[in-house]
Amino acid sequence: MPYYSINLLTHQNSSCEDVFACLYNLSTSDSNLLLLLLKYKKKEEDGTTLGSIAKRMNKDKGTVFRSLQKLVSLGFCTKQTRIMKGGGYFHVYRAADITTIENNVDYRIREIEASLNRIRKKFKEDIKKMIVQ
Repeated sequence: MPYYSINLLTHQNSSCEDVFACLYNLSTSDSNLLLLLLKYKKKEEDGTTLGSIAKRMNKDKGTVFRSLQKLVSLGFCTKQTRIMKGGGYFHVYRAADITTIENNVDYRIREIEASLNRIRKKFKEDIKKMIVQ
């Protein structure tokens, strides 16, 4: 899976999709799924199923499932188990609210900024070690 260059974010016309790609390694398909979940959030307050999402995206369930798992793990969407009356269960997925996603992005940016600051503080020392090797 490709990692996107931070250079993408330094362009004046960078988008939310560029942020998702660089900070979270989301593919275009992952971003499209998140967008779809956000669009349907108001229409389907109870969430939507894997099968329904796969049909809307015209993708196989396995591909959509992997993207959903990634979005759930990042906190961009939720997964709830629903019990069927005759037995068994199914899952419904729902996008997190935009404020939650925005807060998640803010946190990730602060986390990366702190990491870059740590690296910068020991930069000269690290370069000297590299030269000696």
